Amino acid sequence: MNRLGIVVLGAVLAASYCYAQDSTSAPAQGAPAAIGHGAFPVKITKTLDSSKLKEGEAVEVETAGSFKLPDGTLVPKGSKLTGHVTAAKARSKGDSDSQLTVAFDKLNIMNGKQLSIKGMVQAVLPPADDATGPNMSTMGTSAGGSAHGNTVTGGGVSPGGVGLTDTKNGSNMQSSSTPQAGMDTKAKGVQGMHGLELDNGVLSSKGKNVKLDGGVRMIVHADILD
Repeated sequence: MNRLGIVVLGAVLAASYCYAQDSTSAPAQGAPAAIGHGAFPVKITKTLDSSKLKEGEAVEVETAGSFKLPDGTLVPKGSKLTGHVTAAKARSKGDSDSQLTVAFDKLNIMNGKQLSIKGMVQAVLPPADDATGPNMSTMGTSAGGSAHGNTVTGGGVSPGGVGLTDTKNGSNMQSSSTPQAGMDTKAKGVQGMHGLELDNGVLSSKGKNVKLDGGVRMIVHADILD
């Protein structure tokens, strides 16, 4: 090969190498960006049982309070939140516990609008009727309550408002409406329910299964995606 051919070949190889470097270092294009984030209350409408659910199976709950999105859209109470099971396990011989993990993907507003979200369970609370008992009327530790394991007693509840924060300007998109009684959107973990634990979105129990009946309430923390 003559000298000119060697020079041309070298230039081509150098250009190819630079392109490969740029391709691998460039960030992925088209990834959805969060336009808002926050926590809101939902209610389970169909029993979730780790002994009967399978990974990938669809789940649906409904919002237990109304709130506004960063663009001002009102999400009414009763709107559907859908997701899927990412892990479900009943306790069997040799297992230390049973587990259930759910990821939320879509928020369906009653007027037909659908939004993509990335949500996880932040807190679990008993059904609203159970919250009226002597030990359930004051869930939360924000006003002097004390936590004992997974059960929270004493103190008063400061209703945490229902809303999302606009990630672009940091404004609070909280609705003027209030959540169901005892639904503090700042709550974390399992409150007012025995034998159940929540760690980073993973529900676990020392019992044979994790079972959440209809009416059980949850606080979901979510990023609203663009």
